[in-house]
Amino acid sequence: MSYPKRIALFAALAFSFSACKKEATSPDLTLSNNATTSFATSATSSSVISNVVVASGLTNQVSVLIKGSAYYIDRNYAITGVPDSLANLDMIKTANADKSNASSSYMSFNLSQASTVYVAFDPRATSLPTWLKAWTKLKATVSLNDSKVTYYALYSKVFDAGTVKLGGANASGAAGILNQYFVFAKAKVKTSAPIATPSDETTGSTNSFMLGVNGHSLGLPAYMTVSQEDQISLLTKMGMSCYRQNININSDGSIPLSNIFLPLYKAASANGVTILPMINTTSLDFSASESSAYATGKSLGVKTATKNAGYFKYYELGNEIDNKVLKGGNGDVSTDYDANKLKIAAAYLKGLDDGIKSIQPTAQTMIDAGWLHYYFLQYMISYGNKFNIVAWHWYSDMEATATRIKIPDISLKLTSLFNKPIWFTEVGQRPDAVANIEQVQSDFLSNFVKKVKKNPKVGAVLCYELFDEPERASAEKSFGLLKWTSMYDKYSMKIVAQTFVANK
Repeated sequence: MSYPKRIALFAALAFSFSACKKEATSPDLTLSNNATTSFATSATSSSVISNVVVASGLTNQVSVLIKGSAYYIDRNYAITGVPDSLANLDMIKTANADKSNASSSYMSFNLSQASTVYVAFDPRATSLPTWLKAWTKLKATVSLNDSKVTYYALYSKVFDAGTVKLGGANASGAAGILNQYFVFAKAKVKTSAPIATPSDETTGSTNSFMLGVNGHSLGLPAYMTVSQEDQISLLTKMGMSCYRQNININSDGSIPLSNIFLPLYKAASANGVTILPMINTTSLDFSASESSAYATGKSLGVKTATKNAGYFKYYELGNEIDNKVLKGGNGDVSTDYDANKLKIAAAYLKGLDDGIKSIQPTAQTMIDAGWLHYYFLQYMISYGNKFNIVAWHWYSDMEATATRIKIPDISLKLTSLFNKPIWFTEVGQRPDAVANIEQVQSDFLSNFVKKVKKNPKVGAVLCYELFDEPERASAEKSFGLLKWTSMYDKYSMKIVAQTFVANK
């Protein structure tokens, strides 16, 4: 077989392997209602606050204290400023309809561990309720977007683990209170030091390196029985500081299954782990006009950042869209692509990027491609897309083929083409049918990380993925760094996970 024919064969094999993994087009939210409900019970157990009960019988919600979050369940007012030391704490969203409650035992809730409890209270009070007068008033405040009262005063008190009881806003001793208070708590525990992250994504230089992993925590069975805290603990044990998640954004920009996501975010934040959302582009329509595609993408971006800027610094815009617009070939030249689909994808992704940054100007966005599909990202740049980071997907079959065609280090090839930081957001060993597959997986991932880490432009490598997913299609069954020794009950580290632990 001639050399050109060998290249074409290798390219075709690599493309078919890449196309068989349809992660983004199979949404995570595939569980039955019963399965989701049963997981919700264990998910909320990771919060410091639980079992909130109020005298009025209204359902107060445990949320997260971040800029942009609503603090009432029955009003649209939002928090506009939070002291850094208090950001991301468990928060009880209350009902402003309860502002007149005068009970001495209006609210009760449980603390899972000793914590400082904070009450954000109406500063217009001329006299505090008796139950609050012994609390410590802080100099710090929480800013609000209510034109009638632009901030709430903060009061704190330390409680042991167990039940906490609070009185009503207008309980005995109170005067001048016009609004209901809300509550948040900070556990008195030590957290591990954050692992360094890339410091200058905008200039193309990186001063540090992140190792991470992909996960499907928002709904897939392999992640249901492992608490969010335990998932993050597994990452930190392996020296990992980034957790990539598929996220389908609701029509209003919110995240589905927030009762799972919020505990995951809290555990990650507490341990210096960055959540990288892969925003599923379910609204991308290749039959739409160019202007319509841009508008649709921008609408999604605006809604996504409006609801989630407090959670995310980085956004991966879609997943392997390069495969959806590719006609054939290596993907390194324009003729390998459907010209109209490529243009629609570019318009949509530009809109998505512009939309996010119109709300969150400091956001760091990335668009991914894989194999040798360089032209896809080159076209995105020429179209005017201002994404910050080149994200690349790379698997063991691609590595083997690229080596044969004289590309021994894909990171150096990407560096020569793009003046941007490079993140490998999916790197995995194909589940080849060989007896020593765990050792093969360990050798590939360990050697790849060691090689590309030498390139100062490479900011991250995210392995694919944390757990085996035996219920999914054959191509997805065995990518995990951890395997199930008893189906969704007991798991153990594969050789590669042990290697990462030993060398972190």
